Amino acid sequence: MFPELRQTLESHLPAKRKKTPSGWTSFNAPCCHHNGETQDNRGRGGIMYMADGSVQYHCFNCGFKANFTPGRYLSNRFRKFLNWLNVSSGDIGKLSMQAMKLAQEITPETKFEQVEEINFQYQPLPKDAVPVTTQSDCVEYLQSRGFTHKDYQFYYSPTMKSRIIVPIVWRNKNIGFVARGMSKDIRPKYYAQVQPGSLFNLDAQHWSRKFVILVEGVFDAIMLDAVAILGSEISNKQKQQIDALNRKVIIVPDRDKAGSKLIDQACDWGWSVSMPPWHDGIKDINNACIKYGKILTVQAILKYTHDSKTKIKLNEKLWL
Repeated sequence: MFPELRQTLESHLPAKRKKTPSGWTSFNAPCCHHNGETQDNRGRGGIMYMADGSVQYHCFNCGFKANFTPGRYLSNRFRKFLNWLNVSSGDIGKLSMQAMKLAQEITPETKFEQVEEINFQYQPLPKDAVPVTTQSDCVEYLQSRGFTHKDYQFYYSPTMKSRIIVPIVWRNKNIGFVARGMSKDIRPKYYAQVQPGSLFNLDAQHWSRKFVILVEGVFDAIMLDAVAILGSEISNKQKQQIDALNRKVIIVPDRDKAGSKLIDQACDWGWSVSMPPWHDGIKDINNACIKYGKILTVQAILKYTHDSKTKIKLNEKLWL
C-alpha cells in the first residue's frame, strides 16, 4: 500500500542485516547514540513489515520505537528514524506528502485505523467585543506583558470587564477565544471558549520553517509566533495537526507540574524539548522575552533543545 516507504527503508538500512525466525530484520540500530546510549554494535535494531502495509521499528538496546500504518500521517518519530538512516530531508518530505495523500484516499473499508477528520465550527466573540485601540487599562496591561495593541488583534468586551480577549482562528474563521484577566483580583484568571482539539496560531506557521515551537498559553505563542496547545496536555487531535506540519517539534514547557506532563508526552512521541537555564524567576517564554528580548530567547530555546529521552529527563529535574 506504500511501496515507496519500504523501498526507501531497504535502500538506507545498514548493509549488514539478517532475518530472524520471528520475522524481524535485525541490524545495528542508528538511534542509540541520539538517545544518550552507546552506539549499537550488536544488531539490536529491528524492523518488521506487516501484511497490511504497516512498518514497525524497535530498538532492543535504547528502547526507541517508531511505527507507520497506512491511513495515518508519517509521524515525527518515524521521520526522525528516517533521518537517522540518512534519508535526505527532501525524500522525507516527499514520503510525508505521499502518506498524507494515502490517508485521504484510503477508504473506510480498507483503513485499519481511521484518521480523525479535522473540522471546527464557527464561534463568535462576545457580542460587544471591540478591537483594543486606546482603552487605557488594556493598553497598559499589554505593555506590562511586552506587547502593543498592534502586535495582535486583541479585543475588549465591556460585559467581560478587565479582560483581554484573544481570538482563536482556524482557516480564517473564528472558532473560539481566550479571555485573560488583567488584574490578580479577576477570578478565574482565564475564561475560555475553546473547541476540543483546537490549537492557537497554527495557521500562522509558515511552510518554510524547519521547526515549530509548542507552548501552553496564547501570550507565549504570540510573543514568538509559536503554537499554543491551550492547556496542559496534548490531545490526539492536536497531535495529528502538529504532525501534519512535517517539521521538527520543540516543546517549551512551563516550569510547573503541568509542564512535566508535556515533557512525558514529548518523550513518548519522539518530539524535542527545550529547557533553557533561565534565572531571575523566569517561568515561561513571555517572561523570558521581556527579560532577554525575542532574539536571545529563540537562540536559547534552540541551543537547549534536547532530542534524547535520557537528556530530557536529566534536564527536567533542573527545570521544574
